[in-house]
Amino acid sequence: MLKTLAIYLPQFHRVPENDEWWGEGFTEWTAVKGAEKLFEDHNQPRIPLNNNFYNLLEYDTMAWQADLMKKYHIDGMCIYHYWFENGRRILDKPVENLLKWTDISMPFCFYWANRTWARTWKKMQDASQWAGAYEPKRKKNEDGILLKQSYGREKDWEEHFRYLLPFFQDERYIKLDNKPVFVIYRPDDIFSLWDMAEYFRKRAMEYGFSGIYFIGSGSGDIPGIDAIFEKQPDWRTNLYDEMWEMTLNREIKKDKKNYFCGGVDFDNSPRMGKNSFIMKGASPQKFYKYFKQLYQKSLLLDNEFIFVNAWNEWGEGMYLEPDEKYGFGYLESLKRAIVECKNELQEDNKNERNIKINFIGEDRWEWENIKKYFLRRDTLLHNWLSLREQKINFSKYFLKYGYNNISIYGMGKLGRHLLYELQGSEINVRYGIDKNGENVDDIIDIYYPNQKMPKVDAVVITVIGQYKEISEKLRENMQCPMVTIEEVVQELLI
Repeated sequence: MLKTLAIYLPQFHRVPENDEWWGEGFTEWTAVKGAEKLFEDHNQPRIPLNNNFYNLLEYDTMAWQADLMKKYHIDGMCIYHYWFENGRRILDKPVENLLKWTDISMPFCFYWANRTWARTWKKMQDASQWAGAYEPKRKKNEDGILLKQSYGREKDWEEHFRYLLPFFQDERYIKLDNKPVFVIYRPDDIFSLWDMAEYFRKRAMEYGFSGIYFIGSGSGDIPGIDAIFEKQPDWRTNLYDEMWEMTLNREIKKDKKNYFCGGVDFDNSPRMGKNSFIMKGASPQKFYKYFKQLYQKSLLLDNEFIFVNAWNEWGEGMYLEPDEKYGFGYLESLKRAIVECKNELQEDNKNERNIKINFIGEDRWEWENIKKYFLRRDTLLHNWLSLREQKINFSKYFLKYGYNNISIYGMGKLGRHLLYELQGSEINVRYGIDKNGENVDDIIDIYYPNQKMPKVDAVVITVIGQYKEISEKLRENMQCPMVTIEEVVQELLI
């Protein structure tokens, strides 16, 4: 049965971090109330119906939202989850309250928003920048990082899993085949994702689950992920009709589970002021027309979930909740589309309907993965050079995790450069591993992957995009953490 999940922002309440970063009392509502028209007919400021500037820490607010979602055929909330380096959390109180308020019927799952938070002037690629319009004057010696996103290793994964477990065990938590659903915003940024996902699945099975069902935003092959969905809007266009046309015509892989996501609207000028992205042409009527088509495609594919972005992203003009301009218009449109699709499904054979699914060809799929490989390699080399410019020692990563004796898999160019970086440090590179060992110069002892090897604290894999396959092969003869050169560089850079 197809379930509609609305992406949910657990902001809208005071936290000490927002007081410190943006000013005392700052919440998402501060930005919403302060929005200004930037051009004629600009739909700002956007005001909640009946001036309902709610507080998400209040029971009545979440109870009201739960009643609303049930009335308008929304099956669950996909709630943003913020988990940073060393288990640092933020905006976690609303869902922790929900866990206690067991009488509120709000099915939910988590959507891990795994991005570093940074000041706008940091100009950090792919970082989340919350409120550029409220950016305070730069302080002396401030590095611009508000919350650092890193992923750690087994100890960190265990801490994260233990935090999530009580939520997974809640009967309201959304599951598929006895697997808690866990969505990841940027799965490609977690270079050890396959290992982390396997760790989470194994731990979940020890508590009676059948694993964990991981869904990732993105495209292409993502080891460790069970299904993908392409979050909308994706900012390739600021025209609403064009955005939806791209959404509906997106090519998907025939043998991969793909979920669809429909964008309600977008306008982040309340947060970003003149440096904003503003979608043009949105309306409840258009949303009904397009979302119905997306829902029909989901039914045709026998999908379990369809996503809506978003329930309450007021600071980005992307919400289903009622406002002063459209009232319950977007919710009514959503409900109408869902009810009509379900009624039509009972009347018709879904395979006979004129609904087009665009499947990507094998050659195109392979090419997309090749492009992703070269992008990853380019990013790695750029970040590596940045570390050298900043004179950051690679040994810092290995000392942090207690990896004093390591081996390097892949003694090509990247492996040799890593060996060079660690020369003269406290880290002992005992040997290299390479399937073409006969072609490697005698600069270090070399083993083949199928040989029995001396014990080390960790293996660093320098072959991009083959972490899963190489790890599985190596673990036939050795048991130790397997880390990628990408995650080493990534963690050192921030």
